[in-house]
Amino acid sequence: MLGAERIGWLVLVLVGWSCCQVAPATAQSPRSAAGENMSLTTKDGVRLKATYYPSELGKEAVPVVMLHDYKESRTVFNGLAEALQNPPGGQRPSHAVITVDLRGHGESTSQQSPNGRTRELETARLGKQDFRNMVLYDMEAVRKFLVKKNDSGELNLNKLCLLGSGMGANVATSWAAVDWSTQNLANRKQGQDVKALVLTSPEWNYSGLPLLKPLKHPGVRERISTLIIYGKKDSKAAKSAETVNKNLKRYHPDPPPGKGPEHKDLVLIARPTSLQGTRLLTDPNFGMLPDLEFFLDARLSQQDYEWIQRRRQ
Repeated sequence: MLGAERIGWLVLVLVGWSCCQVAPATAQSPRSAAGENMSLTTKDGVRLKATYYPSELGKEAVPVVMLHDYKESRTVFNGLAEALQNPPGGQRPSHAVITVDLRGHGESTSQQSPNGRTRELETARLGKQDFRNMVLYDMEAVRKFLVKKNDSGELNLNKLCLLGSGMGANVATSWAAVDWSTQNLANRKQGQDVKALVLTSPEWNYSGLPLLKPLKHPGVRERISTLIIYGKKDSKAAKSAETVNKNLKRYHPDPPPGKGPEHKDLVLIARPTSLQGTRLLTDPNFGMLPDLEFFLDARLSQQDYEWIQRRRQ
């Protein structure tokens, strides 16, 4: 978002943020942030390492899945995950966050085949199918974990947000298309949960995960609120991000006059830097936390997506 539109967005964000900072002392105090390390096993035998940051809001909690860039790990999101779980000042909603080491990254480097053989996954040797398997298998393992947390009343899976950086942005968009392709059964909801995407420096033609096809999916292009962030001084990154925005824009017109930015469900933020990816989200010099909180509050926390039990009792 550029010019007067960007300024208008930031003014309301900062006003809302300031109001949170001066809220009455009688408001509930935030609890200490804490992440729970765990392992998730995919259908094809990869042992994924993840960290879960539970919310204090139970069935009202928005779940946020954070997906790192190539050659990164889930630890790059530690500070951001804690800030969303345990917001500064204790006035913003507490979100349920999960960070995950995608296959071949961080601590997710071992795959066991049905015959018991172990394959070591090296980041530099990942091929196109490995990236596709992040979508097919890694994200399905994450979803199964979230289904359990939903059914235990710890979060509302029907308000799911996927936040991805670089490679992770492409994984997020591709899996959103998978999610919206899953048809609900007559007596059970089993998909169409992704309601928001936060894409930092998405790559239009990333290896094995091009964005044209998932962005053509009706559910992705029409039913998901999207925040796109990039550094505008890198022409290639700018072209990719702006192409993603262009493909979505016709389905997400600006709010009519008199409606504030909380009604805007496609947001493009261009930072005056050549830096890309995770640093745009996590470096305090870029000040993205208020924008991110505002987007999550407006497009998820304040939306009436009902909590639904997923598995039969």
